[in-house]
Amino acid sequence: MSSATEKEQVKVNRLEGDLAHSDSSTTHNSIVTQDQTPKTEVDNTNDVELGHQLTRTSTIQSVQKKMTDLLDNPIFSGFLLILAGVAIAFQAGCNATLNRYGGRAFSSVVSFGVGVACCLIFFAVDVTVGNTPLPNDRVRTAPWFAWIGGILGAYYVIINILTVPRLGAATVLSIFVCAQIIMACLIDHFALVGVAKRTYTVWRILASFGLVGCVVVIAKF
Repeated sequence: MSSATEKEQVKVNRLEGDLAHSDSSTTHNSIVTQDQTPKTEVDNTNDVELGHQLTRTSTIQSVQKKMTDLLDNPIFSGFLLILAGVAIAFQAGCNATLNRYGGRAFSSVVSFGVGVACCLIFFAVDVTVGNTPLPNDRVRTAPWFAWIGGILGAYYVIINILTVPRLGAATVLSIFVCAQIIMACLIDHFALVGVAKRTYTVWRILASFGLVGCVVVIAKF
């Protein structure tokens, strides 16, 4: 009887051991599954973010290429320059009108305030879409004349406001354009303010005299 009892006890112990091992394996598998589930979700999230980043990069590169192709097209660039010239003509009249309503100083401040806002928008677009790097320490080495462009622009706007009501937009702008072109030719000839040298040829000199004649005709008639 004792031998039979011992055998039965051994069987019971084996069954209990098997059950314990089975429970341990099930618990381990459950833990592994729980550990793997978050990892899989994280991997999927990273893949989605990487896909979005690649899409944004591809879109930005596509926009950059289109912008470069357009600006390299001489017809499109010429059209932009024509629009800029038309805008300058309208600017003279707009500033003169605001001068009558708000005064000369107010007109100048509004003109440059709106201009600064537009430049900030362009800066933001150029950095994000154009992928232009932000200024770094290298900008500190820029020559002194690189910083006075805003002063010269303010002088142009103020003189424009003061003279257009008295001389008219056509006369003022013709004088501006004539002086700009002649000075630009001299800047090219002497390679001033960092531009590449380009000789003030006889043909350019003759064209400059022609511009002076145009100014005289426009101012007189």
